[in-house]
Amino acid sequence: MTRNRWRLFLWLGACATFFFLVWRARGAMLPFAVGAILAYTLEPVVTALAGLFEGRVGAHRKTLVRTLSVAVIYLMFFGGLTLAGFFFVPVAADQMSHFVERLPDLVREARDQTDEWVRIYRERAPMEVQRQLNGFADDAAAAAAQAGEVAVRRTVGILTATAATIFGFAVVPFWMFYVMRDRPTTVPGLLGAVPVEVREDARNLLRIADYLLGRYIRGQLFLGLIVGLAVGISLTIIGVELSIGLALWAGVTELIPVIGPWLGAVPGLLIVAATEPGLLIPVALVYFAVQMLENNFLVPRIQGDAVNLHPAVVIVLLVLGGAVAGFTGLVIVIPLAAIAREVFWYTDRRLQGQTAEESMNATRAEVSRREGKPARGLRMPRFRRGTK
Repeated sequence: MTRNRWRLFLWLGACATFFFLVWRARGAMLPFAVGAILAYTLEPVVTALAGLFEGRVGAHRKTLVRTLSVAVIYLMFFGGLTLAGFFFVPVAADQMSHFVERLPDLVREARDQTDEWVRIYRERAPMEVQRQLNGFADDAAAAAAQAGEVAVRRTVGILTATAATIFGFAVVPFWMFYVMRDRPTTVPGLLGAVPVEVREDARNLLRIADYLLGRYIRGQLFLGLIVGLAVGISLTIIGVELSIGLALWAGVTELIPVIGPWLGAVPGLLIVAATEPGLLIPVALVYFAVQMLENNFLVPRIQGDAVNLHPAVVIVLLVLGGAVAGFTGLVIVIPLAAIAREVFWYTDRRLQGQTAEESMNATRAEVSRREGKPARGLRMPRFRRGTK
């Protein structure tokens, strides 16, 4: 066996060990996952800002230019978050305080409303239907109790890792800074160290993953922002309590494809149904209108068909992702499945005898066809070739 073949096995073993360690420490890696998503979102802005000045300075000052660009983006991003918190946190705190003050009355009203619904149900539903529904309710209660027990056990485990998580979130801004500053040199340097037999393939696979993952993450975050704002403004106008919290929940659940909008609507509908039944229909119409806006106008223009997975396949993947990695799995399983699909077909073309360039061109053409763009119009990221 040649030295290059042994070197290839060495790299594969190192990669497998790295992913195994990340998986075993996935709880502590949550802050870095959040930081990676933010870095992925902000990096194109950093690159565009640095590009305005890099051509005017020498090569030895490009790192300084990129450092200043990251600092400017940091100031704008975290300054914007601070400004938003200055306006919204007092409102949210006032809503929460008012909600807590009214909680006893709300509980009494919810109990009275529930009793009324039960009375109507017993008067109008046949006895056979009541028995079946009662059986379903008992099963659901048992399942909820079991889920609560599991949640308590998991909470204990989470609390034991709280210190590591807090430390992780404390250092993530510094980690993000170096990731965004040194990305133009880190990736080519890493590729230059990859065994020469697979170097071009590694470069192409990184380009595919970077394009799909970057577009998906930025699109989902933008959709979450738009949906959260739309829900928050609409519920505030209607007069629903905790509208800011419900808007935040709707924006976060928007990160979950297909079922996310429905999950985002559940708390709002439950709160209104229990406290102000007269607003149930207007609130339901708000969530329905926001979802129609998302599905028919926002998603086609922001996400397009880059992922291109059938809804039935998406639901199965969400179940698998949630079972394996919880909420994080729900968020990342879809882009990972799309990347795995393109990596599979790229590898299949290579095994058929195509060159790395031919396989990459075929991948670019396939992605372009799904997105309705000319193949030459699809701009996947290009990484500089390493020096080794």
